[in-house]
Amino acid sequence: MATLPLINFGFEELRDRMVRFTVNFDEYIERNRKRILEERNEFAKNIVEDKDTQRMLKKEIEHYKQKEKDVAEIVAKEDQEAAEAEQAISEMARKKQCKEEQRTHLLAQIEETREAIRKKRKMRAAERKILSSQASRNAPELLFWEDYLGMRIEGAGVTDHLKFVFTHIIDSDWTKEFSFIVNMVTRDYEVIQCRPKVDKTKIDDVVDKLNESRDFSLFLKGMRQLFKEYADESYASG
Repeated sequence: MATLPLINFGFEELRDRMVRFTVNFDEYIERNRKRILEERNEFAKNIVEDKDTQRMLKKEIEHYKQKEKDVAEIVAKEDQEAAEAEQAISEMARKKQCKEEQRTHLLAQIEETREAIRKKRKMRAAERKILSSQASRNAPELLFWEDYLGMRIEGAGVTDHLKFVFTHIIDSDWTKEFSFIVNMVTRDYEVIQCRPKVDKTKIDDVVDKLNESRDFSLFLKGMRQLFKEYADESYASG
């Protein structure tokens, strides 16, 4: 019989290689499984840490939001207080300006009043000088009126007021008195009281002539004449 030749197919070598491959593959799987497990654990750990960080960040955000709200309220309050203070300052400035204007106006009025008083004093001094001069000229005539016509001059109880009293008006009663008071405060004279009450219109006419002429003796004559006319009419009708 013929013998078949022996052929080496390398099965042993192939088997060894397959065994080594299987070992290497198992080692590879084991290494990667461990790596994947470690990475998963690390990932889970990172997730937990991230959640903690997220909670902390959220808490901080809430904290800062509240602080921001508090700061906004403080700023709003300060703005309101500043606006109120500015308004108060403006009001005070306005009142101060008003007071200064009033003060300026009052000072001007005071100066005007002082000037008016100076003018009046100067006018009264001139008036007194004129009256003094006139009195010296009319002294004999006034003496005649007092001695022979029953007239006397009295104080009226008020500064710059004179009372003139006439007697010898009524023939049947020479002691009966007729009087009037002259206000000499202002430049223009004024009869403020008359007894008995003579017609005011007639008195005003006599006083107007006095203020125009400044002739006091003529004024006294005019007033005596009014009293005489009043007495004649009253006693004639009585």
